[in-house]
Amino acid sequence: MPRLKSNTSMCSVARSLDLIGERWTLLIIREVFFGTRRFDDFQSHLGISRNVLADRLAKLVRAGILAQAPLHEQTLRNGYVLTEAGYDLVPTLVALLQWGDRWMQTRDTVPVRIVERKTGRPIAPVTVHSETGKPLALEDLGWLPGPGANHPSIAPLVKAYARQRAAAAARKETA
Repeated sequence: MPRLKSNTSMCSVARSLDLIGERWTLLIIREVFFGTRRFDDFQSHLGISRNVLADRLAKLVRAGILAQAPLHEQTLRNGYVLTEAGYDLVPTLVALLQWGDRWMQTRDTVPVRIVERKTGRPIAPVTVHSETGKPLALEDLGWLPGPGANHPSIAPLVKAYARQRAAAAARKETA
């Protein structure tokens, strides 16, 4: 199967991982999700070196995931907040947290529970739904080539996926 090249791939997963797949980056986004805004607080909570933190924060600002905004109305000091693109990562972060709670913790070691603020009740697990809201399992999902499928960096992979899909359909018909 063709190998995806970092930074040049048209694959949305590969491109997303190039941006947010590094450990410190997701932990910084988690910190903002939990209310951390100040550089010194990120550094203290994460135990990350100042130069790595500065680099990751700058990368997230350049990518439009975080923005700098005044910490208070009466101060000139800025902190970090999620942008629209950052808010769109919330379901991803919650799904990762829920997965970790299920598979990496025990019932007695879950460190944080995500609840609905208004009711204090736990939220439902993040799942995939159809346009009409019907929950979907992996077996319910398919794929079709998108508008960028012919780009030279992804076309061989899309063709390989098409061959796999055709082979799976043929096996299903003969079963």
